[in-house]
Amino acid sequence: MIPVAGRHLLYVVRPGALTTVQDAGRPGHAHLGVGRAGALDAPAARLANRLVGNPPDAAVLETTLTGCAVRPDRPVVAVVGGAGCRVTVDG
Repeated sequence: MIPVAGRHLLYVVRPGALTTVQDAGRPGHAHLGVGRAGALDAPAARLANRLVGNPPDAAVLETTLTGCAVRPDRPVVAVVGGAGCRVTVDG
C-alpha cells in the first residue's frame, strides 16, 4: 500500500517496469552528494498536481514502458498525464 497525501491508500496491483514515486527532486544539494533526481517529465508532474489541487512538488507515480495498475481503497481524483497511453478505469 502507498499512502497518498497522508489520507488515501493505493494498492499496487501490478507495479510494471520502472514505475517510481517521484517529486520535484532535491535541487541545490549536489555539494552534499545528493543528486537532483525528480520526475523525468517535471512539467507533466507539476501540471498533474495542479489539476488535482496538490502543491506543485507533491509526489506522483511516474511509469514508463509497461505502465502499472493501482486500486484505491476509496474514491480518489486522479490525473494521467505526460506521453500518450492507454488508461482503463474500473476494469
